[in-house]
Amino acid sequence: MTGVVQRAGRLGLGTLLGTLVAAGALSGCEAGGFGSGQPQEADRTIRSYVALGDGFTAAPYTGSTASDDGCLRSDVNYPAMLAEELDLAEVEDVSCTGATTSAFTGESKPAKGRQAVPPQLDAIDSDTDLITIGMGIEDRDLLRNVFRVCTALPCPGKVEAQTILSDVDAVTSALTSTVRAIQDQAPDAYIVLVGYPLFTPDVGSCSALPDLDQTGRDAARLVVDAINRGIRSAARETGVGYLDVALLSAGHELCSDEPWFEGRKAARGRSVAYHPVAAEQRAVADALAVLVRGR
Repeated sequence: MTGVVQRAGRLGLGTLLGTLVAAGALSGCEAGGFGSGQPQEADRTIRSYVALGDGFTAAPYTGSTASDDGCLRSDVNYPAMLAEELDLAEVEDVSCTGATTSAFTGESKPAKGRQAVPPQLDAIDSDTDLITIGMGIEDRDLLRNVFRVCTALPCPGKVEAQTILSDVDAVTSALTSTVRAIQDQAPDAYIVLVGYPLFTPDVGSCSALPDLDQTGRDAARLVVDAINRGIRSAARETGVGYLDVALLSAGHELCSDEPWFEGRKAARGRSVAYHPVAAEQRAVADALAVLVRGR
């Protein structure tokens, strides 16, 4: 793609928007079949739930740490609350703060642990009924780069939009292949890909964010939007569910009256920097419960 970064002057926000939105072009199709016999009523009971994800799923510091493996999983993260709401007894949450999509199939080093943790897909077997996946924004430093998009030249220490596009494409591909592997492993499971919140405000200054001008804040929102479009694309490509957390969190960005995210510094009992607090996790759990019950 050409023309992503202009040689002089400020990048037009419209150009940046078009470039980043292009990363999330939606595609996919659904397959159906015909049979001569009467359809059989499928068993829709959920008995076994597995949660995969990164720090936006693990929700470190939002409550008491529920694991001793260094992943900082909270006992009030959305998988825990969803399991309680659906009255599920068999639950395995292997989300891990700092995890990337490589953690699906390979061992990974947790945020606070000395020992590597097993691949997250090891938690799934053929009897798993429900799987939620919240992963991607930690890949290739995307979370950090949300605040480092190049919007004007020269921009030393910034990241060009083309690099962001390439990184988002890689996340989309990884999620798509992972979901397909899960569908082979647990063909009867209901799978939901969970998106990310838009945690930067639309307008105005915000002391909880790095020193960004309006164009920088707009670019940060567009990066997260591109990531979410990639996740939605993977969901459509594989025919699984998708939860639009960006829509869910509207009005609760940083510096709003009721922010659902921590700012620059971690606060024990609330969250780590730029991660969700317990109120956001509750909202995600409630929305997932509605989605699961209506599947």
